Amino acid sequence: MLNKTLFLAFASITLAVTSGAIAAQPAAKAKTAGLSPTCAANAPAREFLVATGEWDTVPKERDGKPAAYNDRGQPRAANSKLERYTFDPGMIVVKRGECVTLRIHSVKGSHHNVTIEGTEIGTEGATITNDAGAATGKAAARANPNAFEDPAKLKAGEFARGEQVTLRFQATQAGTYRMICEVHTFIGAKGELKGYDDKNKPLAGPMVGYIVVL
Repeated sequence: MLNKTLFLAFASITLAVTSGAIAAQPAAKAKTAGLSPTCAANAPAREFLVATGEWDTVPKERDGKPAAYNDRGQPRAANSKLERYTFDPGMIVVKRGECVTLRIHSVKGSHHNVTIEGTEIGTEGATITNDAGAATGKAAARANPNAFEDPAKLKAGEFARGEQVTLRFQATQAGTYRMICEVHTFIGAKGELKGYDDKNKPLAGPMVGYIVVL
């Protein structure tokens, strides 16, 4: 009798789990982006001017001749340029709720793009503006406007030397967000940012800035 009672109790629990409990599980919450591509009408506005910069050198022997050297574990030949592209300023601090405009001017480097990691914000399709802030085009796939530089064709999101793109977003969640130029950064499988790609080709990076939302 006891065995029969235990069996019936176990069967009832099993039936409840298989038929009802799974369906009653709460749905997983969607990941909330910390930066919104649209701003509320009454959001306080902030604007920042950002330029692309470059550090570079050619290491030399004491007698002034070009030297072979090592860059972060990668052997480099004599007379090869050691360089790193940057955003200036490299860190932008805003408050939660603010509507932020970034005007990014490509000065050093033939071309760049920008994506803010983990968000929808980036230069793909972004507005290209003149010095007065008026729209002159879009950062879409197109011919390079600088015929004297490579590449001949730009990918969607890329902008050429001398161009300025405008990004606009509302800071909705506190945190630190990495602003990355993927042209000059290799992103590893675990999200690590590297200056050499998976074939050890130098990319003059990683080129990264930071958006800090308080």
